[in-house]
Amino acid sequence: MIALPWLILELTGSKTTTSLIAVCAYLPAVLFSLPAGVIVDRFNRRAVMIFSDAARMITIAGLVIFLLNDGVSPLVIGTIAFIVASFSTLFYPARDSLIPSLIPKQSLTSANAFISTSGQFAHLAGPVIAGVLITLVGLTHLFTLDAISFTASMICILFIVQRKKETIGKKSPHSHPHLHDLKEGLNYVIRKRPLASLLLLTAVNNLFIMGPAMIGTPIFVREVLQMKFAAYATIEAFMAGGMIIGSILVWRIGKNFNPSLVLFIGMIMDGLTYSCLYFIHTYSGTKLLILIHGIGIPMITISRTTIIQKVVPDRFRGRIFSMVNLSVIGLTAISSGLIGPFAEILSIGTIFLVIGIGAALCGIIGLNHRGMMKLIV
Repeated sequence: MIALPWLILELTGSKTTTSLIAVCAYLPAVLFSLPAGVIVDRFNRRAVMIFSDAARMITIAGLVIFLLNDGVSPLVIGTIAFIVASFSTLFYPARDSLIPSLIPKQSLTSANAFISTSGQFAHLAGPVIAGVLITLVGLTHLFTLDAISFTASMICILFIVQRKKETIGKKSPHSHPHLHDLKEGLNYVIRKRPLASLLLLTAVNNLFIMGPAMIGTPIFVREVLQMKFAAYATIEAFMAGGMIIGSILVWRIGKNFNPSLVLFIGMIMDGLTYSCLYFIHTYSGTKLLILIHGIGIPMITISRTTIIQKVVPDRFRGRIFSMVNLSVIGLTAISSGLIGPFAEILSIGTIFLVIGIGAALCGIIGLNHRGMMKLIV
């Protein structure tokens, strides 16, 4: 996440090319999320996660070999990013669907907060380590470390012991064609209209937010702050720090509130803090604002995950989480693809102002939607 946009900016200097490579990294969520959800609901979820990690490790190792042999083709790098992202569509729906079979239902918010916090500690450490190691091992070997990290993930997954059996084992994995299972999941969402509204609002919110988050931030660092990779990595670390604070707040306080309320307040924070970047032109001010921005992110992700885990039956859960993956990562592909061309004609500060207002409006709509506010009562 940190190294890829910077690598393309270094190789090409083109904001549009950087956006297109980012699209390659997120487009598989548009193409494969829904079929991936069917796979997650048909097969053992631990095995699916391990397969996803192994495939991504091998593919990223291929990127390292390409770069070590003086490869500079954005097309090849984009293809590798596309393959890695394709296997990623399996991992997160499988993980989030597995969690309710590990712990009691009343502990889901706390568990999701702990998982989010562990992820944010990694997000915090990653940019800091990257900022230091890039001068020691170079940009290429940041990808080497990335490949190695998937081995650690596979080992951790092997130690998972399930508390209760998944309902995916009640049917033969081939009792219905995949298309039947896909239609079944879509029909379930259509019947449960507040859930469909939540997925739609998630998609619109991420259309506003994710492109600026992934592509706009390095452009902001280079053009507005006029600083280098280490500053970009530090700003990402401040965001991770904010996300850790937000995860802890949700764990300690958020479980006492309606998850929908926490989610939509998080959306408003998410948008307004990005809008404020229009007025910020200093490194210290950017770090503070991004820290505050990071606090709102777990309010969204933890609450949304908890809502789905509590509302959706286990046998549909992989398909619903794959729809979330489509709404989040799939819309990231579209959003990232738009940011580069827009950044060629508009200042990045203006872009942050507009998209931030749009994202905040999503939260306001959610707060005023009776069905979504009563998904969990």
